[in-house]
Amino acid sequence: MKHLTVTIALALVCLILQAQPWQEASLKDIQPQGWLLQKLETQKSGLTGHPEALSYPYNTCLWAGEIPRMGTHGRDWWRYEQTAYYTDGLLRLGYLIDDPQLIEKGEAGIAYTLSHPQESGRLGTPLTDYTWPFAVFFRAIKAEYDTHPDKQTLKVLSDHYHSIPLSQLVRRRDIISIEGMLWTAQKTGDKALIARADSAFRFRTELTKGVKTTRDDHVTPEFLTGPEPYRMHGVTMSEILKLPILLYAATGDPWYRELGESSLKRLYDENGLPDGLFTSAEWLQGREIRHSHETCNAVDMSWTLGCYLEILKDPRYADLLEKIVFNAGAGSVTEDFKALQYYSSVNQFIATGTSNHNKDNYCSTWMAYRPTHQTECCAGNIHRLYPNYAARMWLRSDGEAIAALYGPSTFRYSDTLTFEEQTEYPYGQTVTITARTKGCKRKAKLTLRIPGWCDGASLTVNGKPAGQPPATGTFITLDRRWADGDKVVLTLPMQVERRTAYGGGAYFERGPLVYCYSIPATYLKDTVRYGNMNGKYPADDNAFPCWDIRPCGPWNYAVTADAVPEAIPGTDGQRLKIPARQIKWDWDKGPEGQLLTPDLPDNPEPVGPEELIELVPYGQTTLRLTVFPVIKPAPASE
Repeated sequence: MKHLTVTIALALVCLILQAQPWQEASLKDIQPQGWLLQKLETQKSGLTGHPEALSYPYNTCLWAGEIPRMGTHGRDWWRYEQTAYYTDGLLRLGYLIDDPQLIEKGEAGIAYTLSHPQESGRLGTPLTDYTWPFAVFFRAIKAEYDTHPDKQTLKVLSDHYHSIPLSQLVRRRDIISIEGMLWTAQKTGDKALIARADSAFRFRTELTKGVKTTRDDHVTPEFLTGPEPYRMHGVTMSEILKLPILLYAATGDPWYRELGESSLKRLYDENGLPDGLFTSAEWLQGREIRHSHETCNAVDMSWTLGCYLEILKDPRYADLLEKIVFNAGAGSVTEDFKALQYYSSVNQFIATGTSNHNKDNYCSTWMAYRPTHQTECCAGNIHRLYPNYAARMWLRSDGEAIAALYGPSTFRYSDTLTFEEQTEYPYGQTVTITARTKGCKRKAKLTLRIPGWCDGASLTVNGKPAGQPPATGTFITLDRRWADGDKVVLTLPMQVERRTAYGGGAYFERGPLVYCYSIPATYLKDTVRYGNMNGKYPADDNAFPCWDIRPCGPWNYAVTADAVPEAIPGTDGQRLKIPARQIKWDWDKGPEGQLLTPDLPDNPEPVGPEELIELVPYGQTTLRLTVFPVIKPAPASE
């Protein structure tokens, strides 16, 4: 095929044209502190450290052997995809908090997998030739390699990626293997892998002609640039949209950059929600507030955005990544990290075993906060949310440390230079970074992000302004010889902003956080054995309950057309208050009377007096009102 010859030439010629992306640091070089360390330790004491609460398939050997089938539920590849998510999360968590048990468990699966290739060189279970589960597991291998580089790992990975025929690489989610393929090529210099990845993505439509295709085969360059709305599976879109940017980094072809940037923008233009994610239950649904998003996508899309950030070096992608993690992601799991939702919504007034208001698995358990779920992918993927955020707070390049995402931490840039970051961000407005050196001054660049939502940022070094005030939505670089104790203070003023949601409702932001009315709720342990759960329940219902969460106070509030929240004194802006009124607004109901979260009313009619209600960060809520109906102004009297 002449296209393939052209592609090989393109890969060879363009490889040197693209500037080197920022690189992830070894997780051993990043030490979370403060609220972030507390969050990660809570994750360990919660579901990540208790696979018995997650039930099958997490209470098995994971990837350190063949996982036995339990019952008839699910395809053979499911349990490997799900445990690949979990392994990646628990291993990264182990490295970040220096937990030997988590590290040993994660590395055991990697060692077994790398030492048991199939005869062809293919890695992963021989029960299925689908390479998608290993495409997920690759990320755990990458985390270990970044921490403990080993040439043998690259050899085994290279054999694996060369074993995948082009005819298979273009099929279903096999195409996500391109991620690991390009990473391996970058480490080994194997240009043939780049050429194969380029051909598979660029000519996917042509290469799948004449064969029976599935929904996942349809995400091609022609689909991404065509006229039809992106009504595709959410996880498939989250995963595939990183590939054009990875191919841009590998080939230097600007066509890939344009395709990636335009496709990501269009995904949000058509399906974006106020909490940073997009509708995906399980398919992209449009922008209506009533639609939910799958928890997997909070993790998958934040991972994809990390690729955009590293390669394009554009702060917009860091801004969106933070928004997803702090809002959509955090709001889908309880603060004790002992229960999560499969589907989560910006407005959700009830969360029970029958409250799923999405048409997919309607009136079922999928919106309840539970350790176990009917389909297990989200219960595995949620473990990657905070470790992935921590892993990309600090990036590096030659002679440069990049503070790309903010959180309390210590970053070991070299044996003689460490940066200590003290901050309450995203709740506080100040980021203080102190240099720690051993002996003489150390030369290095320190690059900091100025978020796109921030006006009036200021930057000082040792108490003195560092040049002109930083511009909004940029990176700013300090190039200096660092002495021990040098102190950088970045102030990021956070203003409360009122936004208009699709459909006309109002919601409120402060910095990277979306604020919600946390609906008063009653928590009851749900011990019902639902038939759709296929016998999966936490080993200890008391330690890790399934929750039945119902409102015990009003949720039917609306705001006026000009209402803007104010900070509650003494809360450092972390709590807001706003005048609101109750309106006529009743439940939706399922076929057997199940209570379901309703859509926004068209013409809110007040039924109560004005009162002040409190708003809190989205991630601190379970039942929440995020997008408020807006009471229309009374007509002017004649």
